[in-house]
Amino acid sequence: MKVQSQRKGRSVAARRPPNRREQIRVAATELFLEHGYHNVSVTDVAGALGISASALYHHYRNKQDLLFHAVLSGLHTVDSLIQEAPGLDEALRSLAVLVTGPRKVFAAWEREARNLDGSQREAIRDHEAEAVAHFGLLLRDARPELGPDDVELVARAVLGALGSRGRHRIRLPRRRHEQLMYRLGSVVAHCPLSTGESGDGQPGARSHAPMAAGLRVPRRDQILTEAIRLFDERGYQSVTVADIGESAGIVASGVYRHFPGKVDLLVGATNRGGERIRAAAEQALLQAADPRAALKLLLRAHIDISVENAHLIGILANERDQLPEKERTALRRVQAAYLDVWLQALSTLRPVQDPAELKIVIHATHAMTSFVVRSPRISPRPDLRERLAELAAHLLLDR
Repeated sequence: MKVQSQRKGRSVAARRPPNRREQIRVAATELFLEHGYHNVSVTDVAGALGISASALYHHYRNKQDLLFHAVLSGLHTVDSLIQEAPGLDEALRSLAVLVTGPRKVFAAWEREARNLDGSQREAIRDHEAEAVAHFGLLLRDARPELGPDDVELVARAVLGALGSRGRHRIRLPRRRHEQLMYRLGSVVAHCPLSTGESGDGQPGARSHAPMAAGLRVPRRDQILTEAIRLFDERGYQSVTVADIGESAGIVASGVYRHFPGKVDLLVGATNRGGERIRAAAEQALLQAADPRAALKLLLRAHIDISVENAHLIGILANERDQLPEKERTALRRVQAAYLDVWLQALSTLRPVQDPAELKIVIHATHAMTSFVVRSPRISPRPDLRERLAELAAHLLLDR
């Protein structure tokens, strides 16, 4: 019996795929993106492959280790394509093929990395910076007129636009989709940038004008602002009411005096974000004399909202599925109406293009803006709004 058992063990081992570790990582990535990191267990990942949880632990220490390698693998894939490309154009073509394929590497990188611990998040940020720097080398060779700061700005803008593929469910025939994403990346990469600071001299992202002397932010607003920041930085499910209270300088019971529960904070956050994008759309329609003016006003308002409320934009993009059904449906309607206003303006200026393609262009514009303003190295730029407006206008109008 002992010999038979040993033979059986060798037979099982012989049938184990040599790429089992990669299979586990790919399956986990798909589940994390479909259901959210906190809604997926190690048993779920193992079950998707028909193996036991103990077999999975031979390859990864725990679920967070699995998430770390899932995100890191996506970053390595992007960086490898960039480093292997002989020039900017070849890199853009390779990345367009990648983002229109089945692997949602950018989505895992941007959305799920928030669930990692501090040291792992720092490691991902370092790898992200390396990928941006490598892409910047290709940009510098193709556009020697750009200074170092503009090289990084454009590099992040290109990667942000290409990463938009994971933010929506719009599908085109594969080859056509590749060509569109390549075109979007190329338009951003070659966008000419003006020099000088923005006309209004406003600072970059996450900066706010000080309150008038002697006035304080209402406690409820302070709590909500801290909740928005924490939900965006760590993910809704990783944040506790105690965390929010500590960040706001009060105990958890103090939070409950203003909000019945944590989900009410998320509802308040998404309501705030929905109100701001709805107001921006209404103002653009009221003030614009024609579709071109409407698009310009929409773009300026969206950039202002993104620069001043980077964490809020992050929540609207990444935490909608955590809302109760009623609020989730309401937010979807607000976001759909916002997209429709953009589409109306853009389709008038580009009437021959498929509406599905135009929606992809709009999503790319929004994703590019979000990715850029969330960079701590770029957000302090005093000319950020003006440069983003130039990049986005070229992207929208395909100049």
